[in-house]
Amino acid sequence: MTKFTPVIKTATHVQKALTQAAKDRKIPLNKVDFDLLSVQTYFKTPKHPEWTLLDTELERMFNEKTIRSNALELRQEYEIRIRPYESNYLPLTLNMGLAANKTKSKVLALIKSGNILPCVSDIKELVKNEIYRKKLKAGLFIGLFEPGLDESIANFVDNSPCETPLENETRISIALSPGPISPIHDSIIYHYNKQEKSDNTMIDGIDANELIIEYIKPKAGQNGRSCTGQHIEVREPKTDYATFLKSDETIIKKDDAKSIFYFSKIPGYVKNEGGNISISNEVSIKAATFRGTGSIDPGKEKDITVNIKGKKSSEDSIGTGVNIDVKELNVDGTIGSNVKVKADALNVGEQTHRNSELEALEHATIKLHRGKLRAKTATIDILETGTVIAEEVKVKKMLGGEIIAHRVVIDELMSNAKITALESIEILSIFGDGNKLYIDPNKIESYHEKIETLVQSINTEEKAFKASQLDYTDRFTKHKNLAPRIKSFQKKVIAATQAGKQAMKADVLRIKQYKKSSEALKEHAQNIAIKGQEIETLKADLEKLYEADIHAKVIHHGVYNGHTQVIFVDTKTGEEYSITPERRYKSIYIDKVGDKKMINWET
Repeated sequence: MTKFTPVIKTATHVQKALTQAAKDRKIPLNKVDFDLLSVQTYFKTPKHPEWTLLDTELERMFNEKTIRSNALELRQEYEIRIRPYESNYLPLTLNMGLAANKTKSKVLALIKSGNILPCVSDIKELVKNEIYRKKLKAGLFIGLFEPGLDESIANFVDNSPCETPLENETRISIALSPGPISPIHDSIIYHYNKQEKSDNTMIDGIDANELIIEYIKPKAGQNGRSCTGQHIEVREPKTDYATFLKSDETIIKKDDAKSIFYFSKIPGYVKNEGGNISISNEVSIKAATFRGTGSIDPGKEKDITVNIKGKKSSEDSIGTGVNIDVKELNVDGTIGSNVKVKADALNVGEQTHRNSELEALEHATIKLHRGKLRAKTATIDILETGTVIAEEVKVKKMLGGEIIAHRVVIDELMSNAKITALESIEILSIFGDGNKLYIDPNKIESYHEKIETLVQSINTEEKAFKASQLDYTDRFTKHKNLAPRIKSFQKKVIAATQAGKQAMKADVLRIKQYKKSSEALKEHAQNIAIKGQEIETLKADLEKLYEADIHAKVIHHGVYNGHTQVIFVDTKTGEEYSITPERRYKSIYIDKVGDKKMINWET
């Protein structure tokens, strides 16, 4: 065992004093230990320029603002007895470590499992001495910044049976000073960019009164002090974005102590041009590609118009696999394969791929169409092998493909086209062959749905009508069978009245109930008659729908070449009436003579 004469010293840092003692004696540091004899705390302030003994609690002497400031300096002096290390010298030695945060304003003692506390009356004081020894070696103040330390030690001791190894590691808060509070630097939160997006969506549509951007105001932090007594300076907050954001009349600004909030005044798309914020309902891009922009789906309730300006012949303006769902879409160039578009209004300046699917809730205008189009109305320069389903379709030149619509107008009809209409097909010139012109109302979805709805309504109403009739018959029969008994009750009531006596209440009640039942049956019969009339009206409406083919016409302003087939399909029976005209017919239609239909024409 290493031996040297113990020495008493005054130190401001215990570990440094132990290290110097070991160095002076040329022995390992772990062979040197110490006993704390006394501690004194000194302070300096502008009012106390010399080191002054702190003879009361720090928090009583100074407020928190002063404790945090650099106007206060603190120092502790320790009188220690430096002696050789002896393993059994102290009455209690704990296997314990310390853990502190970055600023050393919060320190925990980690008392390892396996430690054994002796069964002695001063165990709490022994534990505190061990904690102080660890704190002093770590350069931490003792007696300061120790709120609740005694309570933490007492709780630890009370929950740790003596002479029994600790099962788990225990953590005790042993130091807590007013640490620094970091400043809040100004920043911008783009809320509209944080919304959940569908697969790779480019445009974030926003609603009116939606929070789109938030400017976080700068806030100064607070200086602090560590549990070593050192002052900790906090830097000023950054103001990088104080003048960055500017907005127009489409934005509503609201602010509180922490933030300035930017709300959309109208629905649309957030336009951010170098910090100039506005809400626009029109977006212009060069091209929409799966990798570049992704799909565009802000929702039509956002009322956004997208203009795609790219028009390179070698590249599609809307690339393969892109989905677009906006209020209005204007495309200068072409639409690629497997593109899905949905808009109220659609304008395509070039062509559509045969594997594209387009839907315009109102109107579509396309230069060259090869894909699938659904629209309310459509205007197409050239229809080539594509499909169009709409209410009204106008085509300048049709080369194959199919149209299904209420009304169709074609300037030039070439070859192998199929046109199906509900009301009319009008053609200026026919040049090719293999064309088929159908008047087939059942192929029109809206018309077919009306038929199905009416048929279903009639079936439902007829079932209810028959059930009501059966119910009426049953109730009427029972009512009629009660008539003889009711007459006998009536005679009793009349006899009692004539005799100046009061009729029996039961007889009077039965007569009243019978009259009430008679009135209900009468009302029931009237309702049945009304329901029957309603069913007949529905059937009449159905028959009118079935006669839609009679009111339709195929009009050609030129001369038929004998290679175009005109077909009328009976809506009710599915029977076809066809003609392949070879001369000028101004219009071709169906006539009904009696129950028979036949093709007729106007030259």
